[in-house]
Amino acid sequence: MRRHLLLFIIFALMLPSFAVLLVSGIGILQHEWAIRSVARSYVQEMAENVASRVIASEPLGWGMELNMLGIHGFRVFTWGPSLPGWVAVLHADGRLLFSSPGANIAAVWRPNIPIGRAVEIKDKNGDLYTLAVYPVRGGERFVIAAVAWEQLLGPLARGGMLWSILVVLMAICILLALWALWRWLIRPLRRLVAELEGLSWGRDLPGPSDPRAVGEIGSLREALYKLASAAVERTHLRNRYVNDIVRVQEGEKSRIARELHDGPLQNITAMIQQVRLSRMCRNEEGVKDHLLLAEETAHLVVRELREMCDELSPPWIDLGLEQAMTELSERLARHFNISIVMEIDDSLEIEREKLLSLFRIFQEGVSNSVRHGKAKEMRVNIFRDGENVIFEMEDNGDGFDLEVNYETLRVEGHRGLANMLERMTLIGGRLEVRSRKGEGALIRCVLPSDNEMVPIMEGGYPEREKL
Repeated sequence: MRRHLLLFIIFALMLPSFAVLLVSGIGILQHEWAIRSVARSYVQEMAENVASRVIASEPLGWGMELNMLGIHGFRVFTWGPSLPGWVAVLHADGRLLFSSPGANIAAVWRPNIPIGRAVEIKDKNGDLYTLAVYPVRGGERFVIAAVAWEQLLGPLARGGMLWSILVVLMAICILLALWALWRWLIRPLRRLVAELEGLSWGRDLPGPSDPRAVGEIGSLREALYKLASAAVERTHLRNRYVNDIVRVQEGEKSRIARELHDGPLQNITAMIQQVRLSRMCRNEEGVKDHLLLAEETAHLVVRELREMCDELSPPWIDLGLEQAMTELSERLARHFNISIVMEIDDSLEIEREKLLSLFRIFQEGVSNSVRHGKAKEMRVNIFRDGENVIFEMEDNGDGFDLEVNYETLRVEGHRGLANMLERMTLIGGRLEVRSRKGEGALIRCVLPSDNEMVPIMEGGYPEREKL
């Protein structure tokens, strides 16, 4: 039913109209037949009446006959009203014996007119008459009775004609309405459906507008165009994310390979060289010296590999929030040569997943503060605010302009803030960044308990004591 709903609506609109047209047409035809029947009955009775009076008045002479018939006023019955139409009496040879006023025999007389029954005849002007011819005295005379439809049933005939015109106009209006429905509603809908069926969502775009469609179809097309544009943008964004992830992974692999090559690999090569030299030494003291150097080099390799493992997967995260963040702050302070003051509410404990996100955000924040902001000091505070856990990092660096877009930073290769935002989004948190040129920066992470917060970015600088 739903698949053919549009056709059902069209037929529901058309059928009543065609039913009205059909009933109206039948009514018009019946009306015309009724007019024809009334006119025929009228002229037949009038001709028979006049013929009978002519026969009855013949013994009295033509003068009395005319007086009895009341031809001059065409009063067939002396007590009756004046009747429309006219009556004439003809001789068999075609001579007009007498007629009522207004008779126009020449306009309607035909040599082959049937005798004794009513017929319809049109004059030269196209006016329709109903005519009846009756013989008198065996065909020596003829009584002709005629009535014009305009005289007898003029208003009814005009009403029937007007009704016919209205029906035709109604049919034309229905056809025009159906044509408009097809042109501006059905065809645009079909075009839109065909376009959407062949649309690759997230890659193709439908037409933004259709000037041949009604406003509602145009609005629907505009809404679909916006949705398709958003899907295309999301696809492009996802592709950029994938490319960024691959690029970051490849970059991280290159960095690890470089560090392995420049660090442990070189030390292992040196250790092998010391072992070889110990084999070539002839005195025991020289062998001990070379083996001692090889052992020291081995310890250095172990330490470097352990540091790399700790960087990739910090083992101290399992020690809890306070111990993990304290250990990380000390390592970052040594590595970046920055003073970090850490304040942690010792009653706080958070999940390992959230702790790892804060861990990486802390690493990214310290790196950005030193490399971009030239910061020398940083204060870190982790505390509870109601049911939320707040993690704040504030530095005394150069600060930056907040009128930027995360996606613009990502495209330009500055992924620091974008990475922080993504990590907070994944754990359902909120990221606030506040900074001004020359006044440092504050990064505030809010971890709500309901996990329904939307990441936001705010400008300005909080009312806090500056470092």
